[in-house]
Amino acid sequence: MNARHPYGRLAYCEALAAAAGEAACDAPEWASAVVRRPIAGGGADAAGPYPRTPLTPEADLAGGLERLRDLGLVSVVLVPDPLIAPDAAALAAAFPVCRPFKRHLVIDRRIGPYAPSKHHRYEMRRAQQRCDVEVVALAQHLDDWTRLYAGLAQRHEIAGPAAFSAAYFALMAADPSYEVFAARAGGEIVAMAIWFRHAGVAVNHLGASDAAGYAVGASYALYDAAIQRYGECERIDLGGAAGLAEAADDGLSRFKRGFANAEATAFVCGAVLDEAAYARLAAGRSGDGFFPAYRR
Repeated sequence: MNARHPYGRLAYCEALAAAAGEAACDAPEWASAVVRRPIAGGGADAAGPYPRTPLTPEADLAGGLERLRDLGLVSVVLVPDPLIAPDAAALAAAFPVCRPFKRHLVIDRRIGPYAPSKHHRYEMRRAQQRCDVEVVALAQHLDDWTRLYAGLAQRHEIAGPAAFSAAYFALMAADPSYEVFAARAGGEIVAMAIWFRHAGVAVNHLGASDAAGYAVGASYALYDAAIQRYGECERIDLGGAAGLAEAADDGLSRFKRGFANAEATAFVCGAVLDEAAYARLAAGRSGDGFFPAYRR
């Protein structure tokens, strides 16, 4: 069994990179891989795996940066997993760019038991009366999942790292780390969610519904089923909101908050690895705080 966090595996980053014609390289000091991205002005830089990089307090942060520097990369940017990452002081000491990025909604059983809000309990009962949830093999339902995610991508005009390729989902279908929950209404799959657990933390990776799934509130039933299944996990990461940390009051954030009893702040971290190349590429671009500035 692969001891690495699912997001840190080289094959995972390779599947992420494939859609954009990019490549992946390993950073064993971080027990993670990164995506190597060509830069239009010449050279290449690195980005941590989407949606976050599983750095732990034991990671050799300086050693990983040195490895990427030796590979000739211009810069690196990543979002450490807030539930397992080194503390903010350690991240800031290693990465010159280190600022709050997103809030993750969390169920932390060390604080208290799973206790969804009154509104969510009502919606869960309603959804459970209208649909049935089961754990399924993604390999046997890739067509359903592809249809649901394509609808989500179209509705939200998803682009960039979250515009996943067929190879990405094929990798997940072949990896037993991932568990898939499917909601059926009228005998048809109307919503699905992909989860996994690692080192005592359960993670909500992706979910998607069609119009019929929204009509029956299938996401409420899917979340509850997963949370109940991972009862032995001390913490459950429901994921972040759609916006930045200071503006995370969108509908998705409110939905997740109804299940949660805690929050964790994810930081975006970055470092320049080749000062001369970075200065050349970023010349004349303020970036407005965006890192790396040449990708603004």
